[in-house]
Amino acid sequence: MAVGADVARLQAVAPGYTRAMAGYQRRNLTLLILDGATFAFAISLLSETTIVPAFVQGLSNSAVLVGLVGAIYALGHYLPQLVGAHLVQGRPRRKPIVLAIVISERVGILAIAVVAQLTGVIPTDVVLPLFFLAFCGYAITTGLIGPVYGDFIAKALTRGRGWYYAVSQLVGGVLGFTAALVGERIIRTLAFPDGNQICFWICFGLSFLSIFFLAGLKEEPYPLAEQRKPLRYTFQQIPGILRGNRPYTRFLLTRAFLALATMGIGFVVVDGIDGPLRPSDAALLAAVFVLSQALLGFALSLLGNYAGWKTVVVLGAVLLLAGMVGAFFADGLFAYVLVFVALGGANATTVISDSNMSIELAPTESTSVYLGTTSTLLAPFFIAGPLLAGWVAPTIGYTGVFGVAGVCAAVGLVLALLLTEPRRLVPAGATIETVGQPGMTP
Repeated sequence: MAVGADVARLQAVAPGYTRAMAGYQRRNLTLLILDGATFAFAISLLSETTIVPAFVQGLSNSAVLVGLVGAIYALGHYLPQLVGAHLVQGRPRRKPIVLAIVISERVGILAIAVVAQLTGVIPTDVVLPLFFLAFCGYAITTGLIGPVYGDFIAKALTRGRGWYYAVSQLVGGVLGFTAALVGERIIRTLAFPDGNQICFWICFGLSFLSIFFLAGLKEEPYPLAEQRKPLRYTFQQIPGILRGNRPYTRFLLTRAFLALATMGIGFVVVDGIDGPLRPSDAALLAAVFVLSQALLGFALSLLGNYAGWKTVVVLGAVLLLAGMVGAFFADGLFAYVLVFVALGGANATTVISDSNMSIELAPTESTSVYLGTTSTLLAPFFIAGPLLAGWVAPTIGYTGVFGVAGVCAAVGLVLALLLTEPRRLVPAGATIETVGQPGMTP
């Protein structure tokens, strides 16, 4: 089986380490899939695109606060990733820091469930700030774990990583779809906010279970770990990376426009509830979103595995554009289902392509830095989009927001077509046959 450009470099500089980690690959592959599947099941009940915006809408009826959900998640998920990259640098083992951040993430989910439980017990104007504070803590930990988890996978799974991600997307998505249907029934049959509260508690319980799978991972000390430099040094590398790696810089520019195009996603379900949809349909659309992400994520992972990741970036732009155009014209439940099919696939391509393009364009010793740089530099666009949409929505309406987002997606599509496929950038000492299987991060 072909290996990726990043793995070809790793085998050249640390052959003994690569062979030792290969001995753990079956065990680690199984545990990582179980962790991803369990967490996907859980997190579908805490969807920042459907469940949480609908909960905030039920408490506040404010477009600005609904937009704040997406902005907070983007801020927490993307901005701290260079800090996460710094935390893993210089460490011969990655598992301890993975576990530390994951446990903190579950504490954040617990805080969300506890605060939501206070709805109706304490004033709403107290619940809302506390809820956003807890949600912010959860979002930050999802950002810290990205480059750490991704660096572990890049070193631990040297073969079959495209298949790993395809299977984890599919299994996790099917389970997440089931969980979202359960959430839809809970929210539909119980009065607000009881159904939301139960969903958040189930999310915490299942996400806590996945910690035990991560605890079983095996790794060898990485022999080439350098002494960790101050955090400022990690940030100081960014200008040099951007100047010295033009294909990577063009990729970031493309992703910036596509990130800005996500400004309308959190408002699709709110627009539907203001129109033809029922509040319980939010959970149904969450199920569609998760299932679409699973099925299209599976197909696109294999497509990228063999055809290259530029193709996945292009298709992601097409799906995002289709989702925004569809949201502009949607007038019934079936139309909204189709919209969330496209948006689920677009979200899958973001998760898949961002990590894989970053890893394959990065030098072996800079995997975590590239992963962190990608997320940190894209963070302002993911943050500004929902805030801008929430600010202008009262003036131009939700359909106006979808129109602006569609224009950004169209620009991103054009730029994606002009990207360089990483497999054409063959590293020194490698042949075409050894390049092609990418790395990944969840």
